[in-house]
Amino acid sequence: MENIIGRVEEVALLSKIITSDEAELLAVYGRRRVGKTFLIRNAFQKQLAFEFSGIHGASFDLQLENFSEALSKVSGNLPLAKPATWIQAFKTLTIYLTPILKKQKKVVFHTI
Repeated sequence: MENIIGRVEEVALLSKIITSDEAELLAVYGRRRVGKTFLIRNAFQKQLAFEFSGIHGASFDLQLENFSEALSKVSGNLPLAKPATWIQAFKTLTIYLTPILKKQKKVVFHTI
């Protein structure tokens, strides 16, 4: 982890979440360009199983294609068909994550 300055409480919370025995949902929000993504990437660098960044102002179709590309990259560049719906996209993500999550707790990270 890189040196994170002035985020003692946040780092402590993230450490607590990753060591918890429960599944956790964390929403991080705030002004642009204050280090939210940097904080998450550094705190969870070893646990990141999937990261996806939406494209601002992109169409529904392009967002699904972008999701499919991100999942393809993390799964070893397997050619994946673009899902027609977000339900299909999340089903594909579930199939990818299921064997990984049986071994250890992981993080799925999405930025908008």
